[in-house]
Amino acid sequence: MFLIGIVGIIMLFWFAIVGLWKLIPWLILAVIVTSVISLFLDHMVWVLIIVGALVFFYIVGTRVDKK
Repeated sequence: MFLIGIVGIIMLFWFAIVGLWKLIPWLILAVIVTSVISLFLDHMVWVLIIVGALVFFYIVGTRVDKK
């Protein structure tokens, strides 16, 4: 993720030097999207455990309410 930020900053400066101002928002969007994807993939196991626990407690809670 650190490498994505470094490459993004280098490209940002390059776009500014070359004069490609219209591409800068797309570069920022690309860095944000790849950072979010990488953050999700890094913590995917924890997300799955938490979602699984929430589903389990929801199912147990609805069964207890029916009795």
